[in-house]
Amino acid sequence: MSLRRLLLLSQVPFWLILLLSFALLNLTLNARVADTEQVNRTRAQSSQLASAFRQVLDMEASLRGFVIVGRDEYLGGYRTAQAALPGILGDLRAQVARNSAGLTPEDRRALARIDRIGALATRWQQEIAQPEINLRRTQPGAAQAIVASGRGKRIVDAIRTEVDAYGSDQTARLRAAETAAALQLRRLRWMLLGLGLFVLLASVALTLTLSQWLTRALGRLSRAAGDIAQGARGVRLPLRGVRDLQQVAGAFNTMSGQLEEAREEAARRAEALARRNADMTWLGELSDWMQAARSLEEGADVLGRALPTLLPGTRGVLKLHNASRNLLLPLVSWGGLEASYQPAEGCWALRRGETRRGGEPSFAPPCLSGADAPCFSCIPLFSHGETLGTLQLSPQEGEALPAAAQQTLPALTRQLSLALAGLRLQERLRQQTIRDPLTGLFNRRHLEEQLVQAVALAHSTAQPLSLIALDVDHFKRLNDTFGHDAGDAVLVRMGIALRDLTAQHGLATRPGGEEFTVMLPGMSLDLAETLRAQVAGWTLTHAGTPLGQITLSLGVAELAEHGTPATLTRVADEALYLAKRSGRNRVCRPPTADLALART
Repeated sequence: MSLRRLLLLSQVPFWLILLLSFALLNLTLNARVADTEQVNRTRAQSSQLASAFRQVLDMEASLRGFVIVGRDEYLGGYRTAQAALPGILGDLRAQVARNSAGLTPEDRRALARIDRIGALATRWQQEIAQPEINLRRTQPGAAQAIVASGRGKRIVDAIRTEVDAYGSDQTARLRAAETAAALQLRRLRWMLLGLGLFVLLASVALTLTLSQWLTRALGRLSRAAGDIAQGARGVRLPLRGVRDLQQVAGAFNTMSGQLEEAREEAARRAEALARRNADMTWLGELSDWMQAARSLEEGADVLGRALPTLLPGTRGVLKLHNASRNLLLPLVSWGGLEASYQPAEGCWALRRGETRRGGEPSFAPPCLSGADAPCFSCIPLFSHGETLGTLQLSPQEGEALPAAAQQTLPALTRQLSLALAGLRLQERLRQQTIRDPLTGLFNRRHLEEQLVQAVALAHSTAQPLSLIALDVDHFKRLNDTFGHDAGDAVLVRMGIALRDLTAQHGLATRPGGEEFTVMLPGMSLDLAETLRAQVAGWTLTHAGTPLGQITLSLGVAELAEHGTPATLTRVADEALYLAKRSGRNRVCRPPTADLALART
């Protein structure tokens, strides 16, 4: 703590006492002002009540003159007072009612007296004044009898009593307010006097204490600082005693701590360098494994193990474009991040072609896919000008990616882009070698490879395996009659039908020409008859010309107990030839002899 701050803090109690004194003085003055306002209001209310009572007296005097003389001009004062009295009482009641936010018991008693005065005045007008006025014009004696009865006087005396009681209440209230104000002033005077004496004594004591302490502390501190400035070595001060010794010892401890911090910084740099070397080693190993992969599935298996290690403290998902390039499909995810597809058009990182980092100030709107978070980062993956997909990350804890992940990310994204581009190229080349370009079905080469695996699996699991060999009847005549384009259209339509047939299970292939083969692992051969009936019901046209009925000949075969891929294929072909010899547009099974041969 600096000397200036210490001196300022030592004055804080005196400032607080001064503020307290001002607050007390302000409260007292406010109370005095409030009492003065109350006195003025009370006097105004008393004066207004006196005015109301004068109106009552004026009405009584005017009425008495009218009864004695009997002329209407004597009622002028009565009429004037009668009209003014309700307004005066109403104003008086409103003043009392708004004296404070909540009415006091004194206010409620005052309102009750005002209401009784108004009620008595109304009663006097109804029971005394109005009958006297009416009877004086027709029966003067009866009017004088009412006057002589003294009822009017009693009512006026009751009004006078209420007025006097109201005045007494207000006088008592004024005296109580003045007494409280005087008592409060006396208390404030003694309190201010006591606070002043306390401040004076405390100031003297604190000044003496601080001056002695500062003189001793500054002297020792200056000597120790001089020794250090002169380059003395081995200067040590123990962490005990008064504050100045602790400060000097703290200075030496600070220097030692700075040296330790320098050593720790060097160790951190060495650790970071080791981490960098380890990352480069991991990236090199990742590159080797990705080069060894032969498909995106294998690459995804490698990345599922590598990304959590290379990007510690993160969770994320790697998404790639689908074949139509309108969706981003998840390839691999880690850290528990939800892996779902999203429209490619809704990714701002792909639109702008640059990394979108979460948590940074930006004008970027939320992700259009609806799956966004404040700390979400999205890195687009490019290779040779082609957009591959995105790497989407978020920290597992906090709002920023770990430093280790941020350092590895640039090199990792380049590595991923190159590896995924290579795998996609391999996938396209592989598809070109195993796919028929016209129908999109697998070709003979792929059929032979898959048939070998399917036969081995069927033997090991004792599951059935079926094969359907089929071709389009009179396909040459179709080509000769309608042209090769029409024939190609029929083959394309057949490819669609076979893909639909084997959408869930099985493998549809086109070995060549108008021949097709369907491998059905664990499925019923009744599908062959379903396919035949479906095709026979087609009504195809090409270039507006009907192609006539299209029919199929199908041969079906089931794998025998010790059958081989070659025997299963040969038996299915024999069944196909049997269907053609039997008149086409039918499904045939192999002859018994062929089945027996297949078992051998």
